[in-house]
Amino acid sequence: MVNVVFFLLAALVYAASTLAHVACWIGGSQRCERFAQPSLLAATLLHGIAIALRWAEAGHAPLSNGFEAFSFYAWGVSLAFLLVGPLRRHVVLGVFVTPLALTSILVASVLPKRVEPLVPVLRSYWLPVHVGVSFAAYALFSLAFVVAIAYLLQERNLKTPGRWIKVWRLPALETLDNLARRLALIGLVLMTGSLLSGSLWAEKAWGIVWPWEPQQIASLITWLIYAIYFYARHSAGWRDRRAAWLLVGGFVSVLITFVGADLLMPKSRHSFLFGA
Repeated sequence: MVNVVFFLLAALVYAASTLAHVACWIGGSQRCERFAQPSLLAATLLHGIAIALRWAEAGHAPLSNGFEAFSFYAWGVSLAFLLVGPLRRHVVLGVFVTPLALTSILVASVLPKRVEPLVPVLRSYWLPVHVGVSFAAYALFSLAFVVAIAYLLQERNLKTPGRWIKVWRLPALETLDNLARRLALIGLVLMTGSLLSGSLWAEKAWGIVWPWEPQQIASLITWLIYAIYFYARHSAGWRDRRAAWLLVGGFVSVLITFVGADLLMPKSRHSFLFGA
């Protein structure tokens, strides 16, 4: 399978990019910075080719099993980081983004890679729509988490200067706070689309809008956490570390949403990550 060759090449370049970003964080070399982001771009392009080839080979969107899900998440996070201008301008934030992408693609690499026919319920135009929107939301929430972590590190460094090596390379607190808010807002809009499209698909497939499965419940909790984040910002004035910690909690909920169905109820309708 040619798509697997490109996938493995992408994994190698993701690893190289992660090492380059870490080296930039530690050493601050301009030569290193000139390699770090182009290497991530190369990995993302190779990965995109792998996904496109798999789509052509399978005849459907490659979003139906664990390998494809973890692979798509890694690609989505990397692509979003490269497309969001304010993020791209702060190369140092790549030291937090690339390990996320690398970890996800490494998980995908140990899962079965065979292309299998879709089960009847997945043979629908809702597959790329619902799952695509969901993963776009996950990617934006993941980047908001990355920026929140950078905010917490920078804030701690300002309180105890000298204890947090290289944190001074991070953007200013106000910049990080505004960036996290924008990322979370777009993610919340996309998550709303995910809930709506999932409900419409469920009604078409099973005749019930909300069957109360673990992943649906986790998705709703995730949506509520980010809704609370915006309420706390605008009504309670949380524009400090408390808001950042809410984004960290939201990311934990994203992870539970992503893998929760398989861990909590392996036989549920949403279970596919580790059983394909």
